[in-house]
Order: sequence, then structure tokens, then C-alpha cells
Amino acid sequence: MKKILLGLGVLVVLGVGVVIVGHPSAQKGSVSLGVIAGVTGDYAAAGEGYVKGFELAREEWNKSHALQFEAVFEDDGFNAQKGVAAYNKIKSVDKPDAYAIVSSFTIDAIADNLHQEGLPVALGFEQGVAATDDNIFQVFPAARPIMEGLGKQEKSDGYKKPLVLFSNNSPVYQNFVAGFVDGYGEDVVKEVISGTDGNTIRAAATRALADRPDSINFFMDPPAGALLAKEILLQSKGNHPPFVFDQSIQSGKPDYEKVFGKGLAALDESMVVLSRNDLTQDFKTLYKNKYQSEPPFGADIGYNSFELLASTYASSPQTWIKNMKQADFVGADGKVLFNQVGLRVPNLAFGTLKNGEVVLP
Repeated sequence: MKKILLGLGVLVVLGVGVVIVGHPSAQKGSVSLGVIAGVTGDYAAAGEGYVKGFELAREEWNKSHALQFEAVFEDDGFNAQKGVAAYNKIKSVDKPDAYAIVSSFTIDAIADNLHQEGLPVALGFEQGVAATDDNIFQVFPAARPIMEGLGKQEKSDGYKKPLVLFSNNSPVYQNFVAGFVDGYGEDVVKEVISGTDGNTIRAAATRALADRPDSINFFMDPPAGALLAKEILLQSKGNHPPFVFDQSIQSGKPDYEKVFGKGLAALDESMVVLSRNDLTQDFKTLYKNKYQSEPPFGADIGYNSFELLASTYASSPQTWIKNMKQADFVGADGKVLFNQVGLRVPNLAFGTLKNGEVVLP
């Protein structure tokens, strides 16, 4: 397990209208945050972006507040087993006041432990199980309502036989499917994909085309999704139903580029369903000044995760969690607030893939 220990920085939240529920600016002392973020593995690019965004926010905060935040980082490689080991180490050795966790794989493996521990948790991506009113707050806009919106849209657009292809390596993708069915109705063809070997991918593509769908929706981990999309293109000789992707095509863009090359030209005009959360100019400027590059995918999630924890801080974990429930602020990518079970409220949008980028209307 690769350990990344980042020393005590000193960090202000973007000047974009943050509502500080717990008034931590009036407090002094030091608060410890245990962060589990994958900077290796299939989604390393998103994990690295998250860490940079988190550290940017922490440094900005500590520059102008008496209340200082320390952070200890552990790499889980977006792997549940490594995530459990990272959590056990942070809990027993570092003894944090709160957690920030990126990976769906890790949160699903340790959720029960986190509930028992009762400390505040800022979660980056989706939790595989249904969210409840607890101590875990998902900073990435909730996907199930987005997928429900996609199902409603395809129904409204007149699609008669949508096909959903989904990975079975995480309950998150099953949750995506359930949301789509909520919106479209039960008359949806579903195919589960197990593995990325050549025989599995070829057989899955053959089945997909044999179903004769009028849309193909990819709710898949990027390595498998990229391979399957390419195989469908090959077998159909380009004469395929419209492709629809979730935001995994952004978080896993490097995996798609390995298969399709830079620009993903073969996937141009595919639909991408997402929560529209445009990066604020303040955040982009701060990020570019520090890292001399544009913010990558994941940086806003890391930034917002820190903002959520810092701006709602209270010395009592119960009060801190209560404050998080009431959070309502403008973060790196727009308004951040949560529903009754701690899921960030999304801003549903439909974009088109062009040269590897999502173009929004």
C-alpha cells in the first residue's frame, strides 16, 4: 500500500459565497483528516485530481483561519482490499477527526465500520448500497436520479427497446440500472458484463447486437466499457444504435483513449448523461496558479470534500454531522447541498461527445 503523507499546510475557501454553518473561523487548534484516495489503479487520474483539489482547498483554508487542518493520505488503488487496509491504518495509527474517501469500492467495504465509528465522512463517488440518513455525505452528484432522468428522456424520445450494458464488479452499476428502470419502466433489456478478456467482450457484443436495441447504454467500468464499445463498432461495421454513456467516460477517459486513441473520434456524437456542474472561474484560477495546468476530472470533488468538512466543523462529531446536513454553499463546480440521505442534489444535463470532450447545449 503506497502511503502519501502530506504535511500540515495552512488553507481559504473560494470567495464564492460559502455558507459556514458551524462558524469554524472563530475556532482555534488543529483538526486531523484521514483521506483515502486512489492515486494508482484503473482510476488513478481521477484520484490524483482529487488529491490536488483537496490540498488546494486545505492550503487556501489554512492561510486565513486560526483553525488548521492536517491531512494524512493513503492510496487504495481503487481496490476494496487495499481500501480496508488503508482505513484500518488511519483509524488505529492516525486517529482522525473525520474522513474523506474517494472510491466506491472502499466505501462499500468499510461503510459498516464508519457507521459504528460515527465520525463525519465526505465521500467522493457513489456508494453501492442505498444511501441512508447517516454520517456519510456524497460530494459527487447522486447518479441514481441522473439515471432516472435518462430513462425518462429515452422514453420521451420514443426509444422502444433500450439496452443497458453494466459491469458486475460494483453494486454502483446495479444502482445505475435501477435508476434507469425507475425512469423508463420495466421494459428494458439488460446485459451484465463480467470481465475484459477477448472472448467475454466478443460474446457480449454479439449478444448486444442480437437484442436489436434502438439505444445502447453503457454503465460500465472504463476498461471494460471501452473494449466493449469498440467491439460493438467492429461487429456492427459502424451501423449501430446510438451510444449513451454515464460520466465514467470522463473519469475513465485514459482507459477509453488506450482503446480509441486521443480524441475518441469513433465515439463522436454519443450522448453523455451527467450532472452539469461547471467549474467556477475562481476555482480554475486558483488551481492553475498552484499547479500550472487546468483542473482535471476529480479536482473539484477533492476541493468540495475539504470545503464541506472544514466549513461545517464542530468539535462534537454529532454536531459536525448535523451541520453537514444543512450545508449549502458554492464550491468548485457550483452549488453544493444534500438531500435527506446525504446525496448531493444533481443538475441533470445531456451532452454530446466531441473530440473526447462533453459538449453541453
